[in-house]
Amino acid sequence: MPIRCTFALNNRQTSIFNCPGVGAMQAFSGRDSGRDNPADADKKDLGPIPPGIYYIVDRQSGGRLGALRDLWDAHGYGTTDRRKWFMLWNPKTGDSTIINGARRGSFRLHPMGPLRLSDGCIAVVNPAQFERLATYLRSSAPTLPVPGAGFKAYGTVEVR
Repeated sequence: MPIRCTFALNNRQTSIFNCPGVGAMQAFSGRDSGRDNPADADKKDLGPIPPGIYYIVDRQSGGRLGALRDLWDAHGYGTTDRRKWFMLWNPKTGDSTIINGARRGSFRLHPMGPLRLSDGCIAVVNPAQFERLATYLRSSAPTLPVPGAGFKAYGTVEVR
């Protein structure tokens, strides 16, 4: 059965990312003054993920150097293993969205890395909790059809 998670932006350093069956965990989205600040959702490289419903799907690796970049991210300094990340897919606009005239995109669900960054992704503060979430999600194949796309999701996250 697909999971239905929630993430409420609250203008604080962390918010609660809650997934029934896994539990609640501290997470954040955005950086500096935009961290968990819904008023800054239209600010690229600062604001959090915009409110809405996103489908949780496996992150795709691509481009000419995608595999090499993934290898570096798995073992390089200041990075986390992006092969374990999830993509947050907007059913209306795909991997990007326009909010107040600003294009935002490439939203991911991942553990907080050593540099403690989020460019609008949802970063779970405790890497062990992210691992537990990822294991739970990947314990069965994705079954939720993503509207307008040819793939399936593990579930959704509603960002409020």
